[in-house]
Amino acid sequence: MLNELTKIDIKTLNSFIAIVECQGVTAAEDRLNLSTSVISGHLSHLEDRLGMVLCQRGRSGFKLTEDGLAVYEACLGFQEAVANFQHQLHYIRQLDSVRGGHIRLCLSDQLPEVFYEALRQCLAQSYSQNPLIHFSIDVQSPERMLDTLLNNECDIGVGYFSSFPPSLTFKPAFTEKQVVCCGRDHELFRNFQTLTFEQLEKQYAWIKRGYSVEHTLKYIQPTSLTATTYHMEATARLILAGHHVGYLPYDLAKRYEDLGLMKILLFDEISYDVQHHWAFRPAMSKPVENFLIQMIERFEMINS
Repeated sequence: MLNELTKIDIKTLNSFIAIVECQGVTAAEDRLNLSTSVISGHLSHLEDRLGMVLCQRGRSGFKLTEDGLAVYEACLGFQEAVANFQHQLHYIRQLDSVRGGHIRLCLSDQLPEVFYEALRQCLAQSYSQNPLIHFSIDVQSPERMLDTLLNNECDIGVGYFSSFPPSLTFKPAFTEKQVVCCGRDHELFRNFQTLTFEQLEKQYAWIKRGYSVEHTLKYIQPTSLTATTYHMEATARLILAGHHVGYLPYDLAKRYEDLGLMKILLFDEISYDVQHHWAFRPAMSKPVENFLIQMIERFEMINS
């Protein structure tokens, strides 16, 4: 039946629906604004194509056959599907008219404040100019972010990456300084003046990154790694607990230090810079491309 239905004109299906709901060919004339002969022709055409009798008509009146009832219900489903299709096309046209769309962002956590300011401004401008635009924003570890980009579950990623799959495009975004910190309840908080590199490396418990770190960034090889984290905020929670030391982005560590909750240790000796990248697939929709260009330009302007 499906192969036959693909050949049937929509007007023929609409005529059959009207015949059923008006209980007869003649009764459907006013609804369809067609002559009885044309409507009868539609019904005969439909029955011939399907190879079944859909209704009984004559002196005894109009009555659907069992097949006719099944076809009528299928026609209603088809009519609803057509309406949904038209509604979706209308919505797509609306999105296009305002340059809308769906943009999926994935970010590393605790990025520099200048990045968040650029993001705030671009989001505000996007919704102001494109009221039907839809943003999805997720915070992910670098390795998970690469997976979502490769699986087309994300449009734009921003973070540190230890590998650069050739099917993705990477563009330098900014450099972020990583610093070692201890919490207020750690013994080094008040006894950091005489601390040496060797003591920090060998005598204290460290937090390990749960994702891959490029070997050139491993400036220190701690003896004791007794905690693992995948996000900077989780690292901060452990440092604040007072038992561990670990690396944090400078912006985040400085905020906690200014509050008297952390101490940055051996800044000149073991701090290091990490290059973050914009990551995206080469083929992208126009809304995604426009937002990426806008975001890069806005960030560079604020950061200059």
